[in-house]
Amino acid sequence: MRAFQHHLAVAAATAAAFLILVSPALARVNVVEIMTDDETAASLAYMGNVNTLLGGDGTTFDQAIDSFPLCCPSRTTNLTGQYAHNHGVIHNAPPFGGFTRLNGSNTLPVWLQAAGYRTMHVGRYLNGYEAKYGIPQGWSDWVGLPHSTAFNYFAWKAFDHGVVKDYPDAAHPGEYLTDFETRKGVELIDDASKGDKPFYLALWYTAPHRGTPRDPDDPAKPGTPSPAPRHRDAFAGVRMPRPPSFNERNMYDKPQVVADRPRLSPELEAGVEENWRQENESLMAVDEGVAQLVEALRRNGQLDNTMIVFLSDNGFMHGEHRALAEKVLPYEESIRVPLVLRGPGVPRGRIDHRLVGNVDVTSTILDATDVAPGLVQDGRSLLELLADPGAEWGRDILIENGRGANGVPAYRGIRNYRFLYVEHRTTGEIELYDLQKDPYELQSVDGRAPYGRIQHDLHLRLKGLVHCAGVDCLARPHLTLIVRSGGRPVHGCFSKNLRIQVRGSKRAHLLDADVRIGRRRVERLLNIPTARGERGGPVTLSGLVKRSQIRTHGRFRLRVLAETEDGRKLTLDRMLRRCA
Repeated sequence: MRAFQHHLAVAAATAAAFLILVSPALARVNVVEIMTDDETAASLAYMGNVNTLLGGDGTTFDQAIDSFPLCCPSRTTNLTGQYAHNHGVIHNAPPFGGFTRLNGSNTLPVWLQAAGYRTMHVGRYLNGYEAKYGIPQGWSDWVGLPHSTAFNYFAWKAFDHGVVKDYPDAAHPGEYLTDFETRKGVELIDDASKGDKPFYLALWYTAPHRGTPRDPDDPAKPGTPSPAPRHRDAFAGVRMPRPPSFNERNMYDKPQVVADRPRLSPELEAGVEENWRQENESLMAVDEGVAQLVEALRRNGQLDNTMIVFLSDNGFMHGEHRALAEKVLPYEESIRVPLVLRGPGVPRGRIDHRLVGNVDVTSTILDATDVAPGLVQDGRSLLELLADPGAEWGRDILIENGRGANGVPAYRGIRNYRFLYVEHRTTGEIELYDLQKDPYELQSVDGRAPYGRIQHDLHLRLKGLVHCAGVDCLARPHLTLIVRSGGRPVHGCFSKNLRIQVRGSKRAHLLDADVRIGRRRVERLLNIPTARGERGGPVTLSGLVKRSQIRTHGRFRLRVLAETEDGRKLTLDRMLRRCA
């Protein structure tokens, strides 16, 4: 009898183990990446489904920076997880850019496919891609748009699983391009959900990029997209926001490539606004598509096990600093992009104000899928950041424009919390904007005495970033956290008040620092004058945390959030314990 009971117990344990192994909670995470083309961060406000179905059940990053605000370099960063100076695609066209410039044998879909994922692509790809090049490596399913036919919203071709087809087809007469892209994405989700492999779907919409055909209300300039008939004139009564930088009156502080531009005429101003309206109208079909994709995942029981990433390849300018309709330039409207995550490990209903980059998206997908990259990653998984709401990484985001693209000469720059610093390589001109005081970038402060030390530090850091790779791209300020109790360093437990110090090197000039225990700020660290009053030496911030302020028992984390003069934020942590 006992032997029989033993066999039953073993069988039950085995069955339980099997159920755990096949439990959906432990299934490998799917990924659906939705990328738009030339969408601004501001336009996200008009996309109800993205905000509700993705942002409401996920996290929206409102300071997401695109490191190279141009289609092909940015999309290649998405495929590699690297800055453009590492992946080598620094233009939209040969010899320095385009599809043929990328080594397609070592990209995100290749890594995912090798790890057992079904990899599926629908829509736009890299500039210069044509069907003659075949299906790029790493893709299990391919419905790619040849670049030469990707921008007609009512008549296009698709390289559909190895066959070039004209669309709309007889089965879907009058179909709109964005609706086609959504339909193909939904069909692939339905099919992949029946299989036993996790899947990755890259759905790269053409909208809101300018395209054909011309509509009766199109301005002479600039070019516009062509919205779906059901959405035409939906924004006819909406006024385009005009920030102080719109058609900027005085641009003597700007580099020559910008300052030489004439002010926009009333006709061009009206054209910019019409383009803005049509872009938002074209995004309405994308927004509807997002709802259909979410419903397809829900219908197939995959929604809770799928990470959805929504982003744009770059931002876009609408008259700011006299830019008619552009990207590439290093200003906020061009480098800021929408970025929304939804899925396992992503907090729900959160607006995250921390500085992140498009270079982080690939690392995030790899982290979610537990797949190893074939290239050194220049970014960092956003899941790490989301798991720790108070953390700050302390890095700068590099802004690049390779050898010069779209008529904008080559530049390199840094964007952090407070500053945009840009060095123009062909003219030697420099731009420096204090975004805290000048969020619209109306007046460069380069060369001004109060910013001299900051500009010097940014210059030195940029020198290190322009050739960085991997961890060097994540460089943090040189700060040290020192915790003492009773005049002695704390190694085990402590029984007296805590003296907290943060020390910075000559290249990490401290501004201030807050000490936190849990969610409470318990102290603001103040500056101790440098020894002998020497300027440019190390700085120490110091403060006292009384033992009575520490209400927790057992081990706890003491966190210091430090900010440097040159615009970086960094958290320093110590695990401590009160003595009994």
